[in-house]
Amino acid sequence: MSTIKISRRTFSAGILATTPLIMAGRAANAQGLKEISYITPFGHSAVYAPAYVAATDGHFEKNGLKVNIIPGNGSSAAVQQAVAGQVQVARTGGIDVVRAISGAKAPIRAVGTICHTSTWWIVSTAAKPVKTPADLVGKTVGIVSAGGGSENTMDIVLTTAGVAHDSVKRQVVGNSPGALDLVKLGRIDAFICDQAVVVALRAMNAEVAMMSVDPYVAIPGQVYLASQKTIDEQPEIILAFLKSIRSAVNQIADDASGDQTLAAMKPFNFPELSNPAAAKATVRAELNLWLARGRDNICKIMPDAWEKGWAQMVSAGLATQGDPSLAYTTKFSKQL
Repeated sequence: MSTIKISRRTFSAGILATTPLIMAGRAANAQGLKEISYITPFGHSAVYAPAYVAATDGHFEKNGLKVNIIPGNGSSAAVQQAVAGQVQVARTGGIDVVRAISGAKAPIRAVGTICHTSTWWIVSTAAKPVKTPADLVGKTVGIVSAGGGSENTMDIVLTTAGVAHDSVKRQVVGNSPGALDLVKLGRIDAFICDQAVVVALRAMNAEVAMMSVDPYVAIPGQVYLASQKTIDEQPEIILAFLKSIRSAVNQIADDASGDQTLAAMKPFNFPELSNPAAAKATVRAELNLWLARGRDNICKIMPDAWEKGWAQMVSAGLATQGDPSLAYTTKFSKQL
């Protein structure tokens, strides 16, 4: 797992820069509220909408919290900040949690699931579609970064499908609709990207073929995690956080027009919001991941996904044999 360091000064500056946005448009009656910090995997994005809605529309307040939402600088940094106690809750991929525990023995656990299924897709042209992992043999696939979540996911997909890793070449192309141009130019044959890129390609009416990795990847796409210390000493704030996110997701699901959700994100002023239609489309697409196990299971930990997912990662050479239950706790799911 790669190491990304954030200095205390940089981290504190991030809190100061972000905090004024959290309660925008609401009375600042923070008295009696427990102040905590939550860090995203990377920056601000519409994919993190539940936290913005929970902050702006009072779900955190209702559950006794004032939450500083920190734009992260990579999944590794999010894990490190939770371990260091500088944030109480972090969001990252299920793959990252298993790797941190299996490799570095990080004292963390997933406390809730936000994306029950994978956020990754494999995209090719409609003229030369990749329909199954076997279609990738002998081809070059664009990945977001070397050794990151996209490449790890590719390895799991290939292993699960019985395709040798070395039969597929990799090339770093980033996470952008622009990768499609590289396919058209013949420099790569396909690329793996996240849901936001898929939404953008659909909005462009691009003539592409899209293969979901879900049939091959069991590990949860995105989860909320906390350090074992926070779980043991401050369980009430984790439960309050998850209850807030859960109610925010339900609110988003009921917001047919997307207008209320968009308004809740506006105080955070990130670039995606300059295109309201695209931001709404991203949220609607992400909603499918949040509700993949039904409304009753919003934010809940599903042990079967971790057991199967950990085993897949071992087979793919991304984790060592171990007890999958070390990666999560269901104590909060039972109270949601």
